[in-house]
Amino acid sequence: MKKMNIALFISEFEDPHANTLCEGAVKAAKENGHNLFIFPGKFIDERMSPVYEDAYAYQHNCLFQFISKENIDIAIVNLGNIAARLSKEEKQKFLSMISVPVILISDIIEGYSSVNYDNNAGLALEIEHLIQEHQKKHFGYISGPNSNIDAIQRKQEFEQVMQKNGFLPEQYRIVEGNFSSDCTKVVDMLMDSYPEMDALICANDMMGFGAYQAIEARGLKVGKDIAVVGFDDSPYSAQIQPGLTTVKADSALLGYKAVQLCERVLRGEQHSLTVDTTFVQRGSCGCEYCDADRGQGDVLSVQAKLDSLNHTLVSISRNVLNYEEENHKIYYMILDSLCKVNIQSVYLYTFMDEIEHKKGQDWVKPETVRLQAYYREPYDRIPDIAYQPMPVYYYPVDAADIKEIDGTDQIIPFDRIFDNLYMTTEEQQIRVVTLLYAGEVQYGFMVWDVKEDYFGYTGQLSYQISNALKTNKLLQNKNKMAAALEVSLQQVREQNSILEEISKIDELTQIYNRRGFLDSMKRSLIAGENQGKAAIAIYADMNDLKLVNDKFGHEEGDAALKLSGQILREAIHEMKGQGDVGRIGGDEFCAYLITDDGDCEQTLRNLITDITERMNRENEKPYYVSLSAGMKHFICDQSVNISYELEQADAQLYKYKKNKRKSIMK
Repeated sequence: MKKMNIALFISEFEDPHANTLCEGAVKAAKENGHNLFIFPGKFIDERMSPVYEDAYAYQHNCLFQFISKENIDIAIVNLGNIAARLSKEEKQKFLSMISVPVILISDIIEGYSSVNYDNNAGLALEIEHLIQEHQKKHFGYISGPNSNIDAIQRKQEFEQVMQKNGFLPEQYRIVEGNFSSDCTKVVDMLMDSYPEMDALICANDMMGFGAYQAIEARGLKVGKDIAVVGFDDSPYSAQIQPGLTTVKADSALLGYKAVQLCERVLRGEQHSLTVDTTFVQRGSCGCEYCDADRGQGDVLSVQAKLDSLNHTLVSISRNVLNYEEENHKIYYMILDSLCKVNIQSVYLYTFMDEIEHKKGQDWVKPETVRLQAYYREPYDRIPDIAYQPMPVYYYPVDAADIKEIDGTDQIIPFDRIFDNLYMTTEEQQIRVVTLLYAGEVQYGFMVWDVKEDYFGYTGQLSYQISNALKTNKLLQNKNKMAAALEVSLQQVREQNSILEEISKIDELTQIYNRRGFLDSMKRSLIAGENQGKAAIAIYADMNDLKLVNDKFGHEEGDAALKLSGQILREAIHEMKGQGDVGRIGGDEFCAYLITDDGDCEQTLRNLITDITERMNRENEKPYYVSLSAGMKHFICDQSVNISYELEQADAQLYKYKKNKRKSIMK
């Protein structure tokens, strides 16, 4: 067949199941020379993070409507994931909106080809292992949503194995979960109603992680007091303690087989394929388990990517905030910062007019969009290394390779967003599509060509680009308001003051951003009443943000950053003297304090420790949030070099970084 354009609909790269599924799909697409376009559109059943709620996550759902017969040949839909809680009728309504042939993953609906797990063999071995090897007598089972095909099949298999081994229905308990780690209440209710339970079977590993928390909160030990087993063999199942006994269900094979099936489906054939599962024995069932061979990954490589990502995020914000007026070069500057990480190509589209999209409204696909700027890597770039003081890898970008499009040449038919004169369509395309929005306002979208290792970063980068576009819009509005209110000088000053404060506040943590912090510190140091007073500069960063992001998702990483800012702000404000706090980018924070306390550094460190302990006790997070801080003493004077004092504090930080906690888990 000719080269196919395949769309893959997933939830989000932060979901280990979806991320691994993409790996398999990419592998199959490359082997067969097909184009693959990945749409991380979140969940159409209105699920959101149980800890960090995003009321506007529904915006991502419109990505599922980006395709048409003109740009896509066939769509693969991970329906069992993105629509797990929908009824069969609701799922069929969603599928009817897709204008090309569809292959389902993790679901079965009449009339559609599908790829699913064999939910029987591995689960049966797992249950019989508990019965025969560990003599378990009292079983609890947490099912997935009753509308999900995997949940239905796994529950049926559990009941059949119970019957086969002589267990009557009154000798076990079944409750319904939601396939997420937010199932502690369900586990608590199960243990309250069935205190003799000695084995808990979870229909997936994510619910197993939640079960660990509920069991250990009661002072019980997983694997000793209650055996816990899961299903999926998620990436963290071997790393938690004890390791989770589970059924290995390789989601990469789901993606791989689905892509391999595309040609046959386009020829009019219909198939239902299955992926084998196998029993994986670890310590949570009560077995002896050695974790010495657990893979830790290439830590230095991951850290290098994270450092580069953080510097890119800061660079995008800095380039926008350096302008106090409308920035007509905004799209060029975004790509100039963005392409310093390992990006092969990226296309930044905006809608003809911003789209206000409220929850519950139908999203109408536009006829045309604007291609504002793009970058296409002219050759394989070799990264340079900057030491500041940790090594940061960045990829040099020739300014001439970032192309801005002007005038009517910008206008692209929506059905040609993957195939136009600015793209090299002769080469194979593996692309990710992400939405640019803030609140109810959609600005546009990005089409990325990046290595699979960077898929998970596209969402975070898109949020930062959206923030830059929103900030630029605020600056535009500032000028328009200033012109309109020129007749009333007082009103102009009030509006400018509002916008000025907005531009100085970090949107996530609600403390100063880099610009606001440096302005506050400078004004305090040169104030006449502070001349000659003792002061201290503080440079801090959150410990192990990468681990929190990887283990719990980027929304939890954002929550941890907010808590870090609260810890440092409360500590500064409890000190005697004058000071303030700011987030200067990524996981880095700064603060200053003007005080006559001779032992202010030790007092402040004690305060940070006490507040950190208290806030970690008071929240229900499974992970521990902490900061490492370096400090530098100096005397207030108009000639003080703020950058130098902060750099000295930053240099001291790494001395204390060595003493951080060895684990983020509480």
